Amino acid sequence: MHVADEHDQTHVFGPLDAVPAWAAKKITNPKAWEGGKVPSSVEDPEAELARLEARIAELKAVQTSDGSGASKQDGPPPKGGAGSGAPAWQKYAAAHEVEVPADASREAIWAALDAAGVPTE
Repeated sequence: MHVADEHDQTHVFGPLDAVPAWAAKKITNPKAWEGGKVPSSVEDPEAELARLEARIAELKAVQTSDGSGASKQDGPPPKGGAGSGAPAWQKYAAAHEVEVPADASREAIWAALDAAGVPTE
């Protein structure tokens, strides 16, 4: 089946293809659909938008996190004990846009953060 989009570009859909909602609205011949009606598998644009907005919010939360769920405003990871390893400090440095080598020690990361004026205490 051939369907033109809003830019007059033609898209071709076969019997096993997922048909987006915009195209399904343009397919008015009931013989085009098994059983004569649009299948429930056709994408709902409102549901898809809600899913994408939720995913964006999730990604933004991760982006502002130091990996422990704390935002960068909550301060640096501990210097000793649980959560004090180099990976936590690398994430903290990345959240503050301070580049450090992947194999940098905590001490090297602390020095880079101090040089960039990012709190380590």
